[in-house]
Amino acid sequence: MSTTNTDQSTRSASSPSDQQGQDAAAYMQQLRAFYLHGAVFVISMVGIFVVNLATNISAGITGEWWAWWSAWALLGWGLGVAVHGLVVRMARPQGPESVWEERQINKLLASESAEMSS
Repeated sequence: MSTTNTDQSTRSASSPSDQQGQDAAAYMQQLRAFYLHGAVFVISMVGIFVVNLATNISAGITGEWWAWWSAWALLGWGLGVAVHGLVVRMARPQGPESVWEERQINKLLASESAEMSS
């Protein structure tokens, strides 16, 4: 229990750059897990499709739309992978303001101060 308290006190005393580094490391772990999830999805879906194709060929029903049950696995699991990707994308750490945004803000403020002075 004392290590948890030590970790929390160390985290609260860390500088902003340390926190950004920790956030980036956590994001990279999430991104790696997403890539692994995607790779397992693709490999598994290929296997599922091959089994479905072989089953349909042996039964002589390749032309029947209802025989392609692998589409349900693709749809369900694909939705899960998409949600996982969205969650990882939304958890991306925010970096400093971009230079372009800063320039646009400065232009806006300069144009407003010029209008007020005239």
